[in-house]
Amino acid sequence: MVGGASTSRDEPGCSVLEGQLAAAVRRAEDATVELLEREADLRASLARIAALEKEMAEMRLRPQTDEVTGLHREADELRSQLGSERHRYELLRSEMKGIQRALALVGRSRSSGSRSGIPSGSAGHYLTGSSGRRRNEEEERRRAGAAEGSMTGPREMPPPSSRPPEGTGGSG
Repeated sequence: MVGGASTSRDEPGCSVLEGQLAAAVRRAEDATVELLEREADLRASLARIAALEKEMAEMRLRPQTDEVTGLHREADELRSQLGSERHRYELLRSEMKGIQRALALVGRSRSSGSRSGIPSGSAGHYLTGSSGRRRNEEEERRRAGAAEGSMTGPREMPPPSSRPPEGTGGSG
């Protein structure tokens, strides 16, 4: 009966193992259900994250669009300023050419003495005035020169220049 006694002892052990196995199966089934619930939660969270990322991207685009609009406005303003600056440049360039011509006239008058009729003392004044004033002064000098030339007798000399004559060692 050794065999019979051992079988009676194994039966209660088997039922303990079966109970443990059944409990493990229940725990595994519960864990599977819990995992499926967590997976569903995670999928819902991922969907929400994707929606939020899309919303954030749209929000980033809107300020960029506003920024681009602002940059377009700024570019338009700069183009307008550029047009103004080009106009100013052309005016200055024209004025510079006039000054260069006047300097050339003064240079010729200095190299040929006072033959041009422009006294060297008034050359600086001649250069600094507006072109209209220069023309008026030149016309006035021509008239004065014509009137003096028609007179008999000595002519009046212009006042002496405050600058020393060229070649006298003055540091002008």
